[in-house]
Amino acid sequence: MKIFNCLLGLFSIMGALYCIFYPGITFLNSGWIVTILLGLWGICSVIDFVLKRKSNNNSKGEAAIGALGFIGGIAAAVVSVLSMFMPGIRILLDVIILCIFAGWLIVSGITSVVVSLKVRKTGSKSWILTLVCGILVLLAGIYGIFHLIFIAQTIGVLIGILLLTYGFRLIATVFENY
Repeated sequence: MKIFNCLLGLFSIMGALYCIFYPGITFLNSGWIVTILLGLWGICSVIDFVLKRKSNNNSKGEAAIGALGFIGGIAAAVVSVLSMFMPGIRILLDVIILCIFAGWLIVSGITSVVVSLKVRKTGSKSWILTLVCGILVLLAGIYGIFHLIFIAQTIGVLIGILLLTYGFRLIATVFENY
């Protein structure tokens, strides 16, 4: 398993560097990325439900949401295939993805600001960094609503950063003692 994690971590880091240096191409493939993520999440949720069926830790709500994610993945795959042949659908899909991402930035920024104010009450000084980052993300989301090209570039870089941290975490698991 350690070799698999190391290889997957290296592939994630290489993919991350590609996404960071070519954010426009990453954005153009974001429909396929969403399709794969929704499909895998749905399949894993349903498998997890089936495996935990005999135990009391079974959550039918998670299985239902996972099944909806799987159905959403299939729908996203159909739309992604249709968008290859119909430019109008591709444009609509791209605009929807950009608007959802801008909204996600706004919600994430507000959440970070609220969390930083809660951390402030504990007396820790780390709340300042969280507050500044939250405000920057919130402003980026608001700016992105009105400038979708900014969001298109941000999606590629953000996916690259997320893949980079995921790759480093996978490689770090190789050196952990179990």
